[in-house]
Amino acid sequence: MGPCEVTNHVENYWWCDPDWEKNTKKLADCAPGFARGSTGGKGADFYVVNKPIDNAVDPKPGTLRHAVTQIGPLWITFKWSMTIKLEQELIVTSDKTIDASGAYVEICNGAGITIQFSNNVIIHGLQIHHIIPAKGGKIKYGENHHRLRGDSDGDGVSLFGATNVWLDHLSLNHCANGLIAVGQGSTTVTISNCHFTDHNDVMLFEASDSYSADKKM
Repeated sequence: MGPCEVTNHVENYWWCDPDWEKNTKKLADCAPGFARGSTGGKGADFYVVNKPIDNAVDPKPGTLRHAVTQIGPLWITFKWSMTIKLEQELIVTSDKTIDASGAYVEICNGAGITIQFSNNVIIHGLQIHHIIPAKGGKIKYGENHHRLRGDSDGDGVSLFGATNVWLDHLSLNHCANGLIAVGQGSTTVTISNCHFTDHNDVMLFEASDSYSADKKM
């Protein structure tokens, strides 16, 4: 047996480390490209998701939506493999890491993930597929806030006015609209090591030729 070798520097933090589960936050040191320096929830508490259910208005403790709406940074992991059907868009707040390392976590057959006017977000290792448009309605947006949202488009992951976002090792397919949409002046975004299949409209950068804020992308 030869020495452990890694050809992808993002995988350096765990591939050759038998104790990688104790050091998962090393991922935050690996962001390449435009999102370099994004740390997500590094230095914060772990939040372990142990319930695959979703409630857009009143998310229960232990669910993914409850985690991403908390105030302040968090490193969000999953206790085991699970399939999550989102009732409405999952609005991810600033300074969060969603890390599916060590589990097979599917976001499917419901709404997708939205990062809107948030900063410093890492999403790693999710399986996102068969995302469909969701009817608008009341949705929890932050720990103490609710907001009425319009219908979603059926994108897998959408960024609007977001900064310092790293999307890594995601698998996306069969979304009603695009797999990943980046617009409304979003900057410092890296999409790396992702697997895209069974789709025509894979990635969209900028929302409109007439939207001046997209010129800085």
